[in-house]
Amino acid sequence: MNLKFTFANHDNLRGTHALFSPSQSSWLNYDEEKIASRVFNQYRNSLGTEIHEYASMKIDQNHKITNTKSLVDGVEEYIYTKYKFLSNDLNVSSYGMKLIKNVRLLPKEVFEAVRFYINDGVGYKMTTEQPLVYSERIYGTTDAISFRENFLRIHDLKTGDKPAHIEQLYTYAALFCLEYGKTYGFKPRDLSYECRIYQWDGVTIENPTPDIIDSIIEQIILTEKVAYGIEKED
Repeated sequence: MNLKFTFANHDNLRGTHALFSPSQSSWLNYDEEKIASRVFNQYRNSLGTEIHEYASMKIDQNHKITNTKSLVDGVEEYIYTKYKFLSNDLNVSSYGMKLIKNVRLLPKEVFEAVRFYINDGVGYKMTTEQPLVYSERIYGTTDAISFRENFLRIHDLKTGDKPAHIEQLYTYAALFCLEYGKTYGFKPRDLSYECRIYQWDGVTIENPTPDIIDSIIEQIILTEKVAYGIEKED
């Protein structure tokens, strides 16, 4: 065999990562169940994004969800419609169809959490997907937030299976105080807070004290000061 050896051209794959990659070779020890779980979970982040968008839309429309089945049907219809209009020929892409197929593989508990999140968001008349900004280096977007009579409420929806950390919501509260405190004449100690995380294992409700919010504010200010100083030197 005298053929000159040449590598195949895979330029389209450069910079990408395979689902089962040699650089993360733990899958070599997977059984069939774990392989199947890995395949499903590749869509979970994307599904989470679609579900967040759907939930935001329902809260903005002031539309409560009566049961889990109607929620699942609604999410599937939302994904179908979105990917249909994203295509040039009004045909849903294969990726869009895979997302739809995987909707019903999510645990029922996830959709129960989504239903409670939507209904509470409607009930408390919350604003969805609201950015909170301290600087170009420190900002974030809340899933749902409301502020009335010095009571700050922040809700967060988690569709993944990893434990959530309530500190994320405390940080949103601190950012809110930094962004709006001077304009509206209040200090963190003037407010009461309620933070909720909606996840497959239930709803976590915490009421951080002003001391907690103050300590996070101090860290945000310090972080910005140091980061700004370093970038200014450059």
